Amino acid sequence: MTDNDNIMKEEYEKNGYIICKNVFTEQELDNCKAEILAYIKTNRNKVLKNGGGITIPDFINQHSSLVQTIQLKENKKIHETLQILFGGTNYRFCSHNDIGINRIVGWHKDKLNGKYANFEKHDIWQPISIKNEDNTQDEVKHQIVKVLIYLEDHTHDNDGLKLVPGSHVKREIYEQGAIQLHSQKGDVVIFNQRINHRGMAKQCPDNRILVSFGFGRNNVFTDEFEKGTIQRQKDQNI
Repeated sequence: MTDNDNIMKEEYEKNGYIICKNVFTEQELDNCKAEILAYIKTNRNKVLKNGGGITIPDFINQHSSLVQTIQLKENKKIHETLQILFGGTNYRFCSHNDIGINRIVGWHKDKLNGKYANFEKHDIWQPISIKNEDNTQDEVKHQIVKVLIYLEDHTHDNDGLKLVPGSHVKREIYEQGAIQLHSQKGDVVIFNQRINHRGMAKQCPDNRILVSFGFGRNNVFTDEFEKGTIQRQKDQNI
């Protein structure tokens, strides 16, 4: 890795998030926005009311006509960054994907909750030791990130992501030390899904669209999260 790559990884591990600049062009995101709004207009019965707005869970599998939005997941720069954060290519898309429009959600961590928490057989805050075939031991820990793509510019408003740097290493949900991110249109936010975060605090006059994807290191923590996520998204789409 280059010196810049090492700095990025160190900042991510310390703060729990990074902002990747200028990943997409404004035209790419405008195309996705038009595609999503057109889809909603003609498929009102296929989206869910949520958080004062709407959500489209598992749109990759449930709404395949959203071709341009689905393709965002394959962006080369995103995966180059993920390889830096994961220290290689031993990671995968772990099924979490949704589109949120004008949703208001309070402080939380992106973990399995309610009945889906039963899929977490291992404590996500405690590394575990895995025995290899040669009798050596490897430490395995929870390493799952969310990739957030905002389709609007939030440079001059507070409708983007708010989070607490460093809170990804603590169990408690709190807002002390929170900062407001002001991502530009085309930026991508990548954060450790255990970080304390929230979106906008009140409705905005225009559309606020967020596309998100989950990626995790290939290990038991990602296996468990993915199983719970698949079931949750399946239930949401019944």
